[in-house]
Amino acid sequence: MSFLRRLLWGATAGVGAAGAIDFWRQDERAFRTVFMPVVHRLLDGEDAHRLGVWAAKHKLFPRSTHRPAESMRVSLWDLHFDNPVGLAAGFDKNGEAVEGLARWGFGFVEIGSVTPLPQPGNPKP
Repeated sequence: MSFLRRLLWGATAGVGAAGAIDFWRQDERAFRTVFMPVVHRLLDGEDAHRLGVWAAKHKLFPRSTHRPAESMRVSLWDLHFDNPVGLAAGFDKNGEAVEGLARWGFGFVEIGSVTPLPQPGNPKP
């Protein structure tokens, strides 16, 4: 095996091992530096969205360890939220990934869609 091929295999193995360790420790750096750049290169928006819902369903994203400041807490209509940032309706239209999405650190997560019937969506470019 040539030096260049061994170097390429070694670098690939090193990046893979570092990503696996970060994933095991639930460190977000692996997603930001390894996983997401690959996803953006290989998938279009719709496929990436389906992959995101599938990954959330199987709890493949790390649980958010960030704890918002006390000043971020909000209350509205006798509902209390850790922070005012939520995941809007439409991301998980079928309610497949409720538990996984709740792990991401949002103040609230809306499941389902804002329309009563399925919509066709935008045409592909």
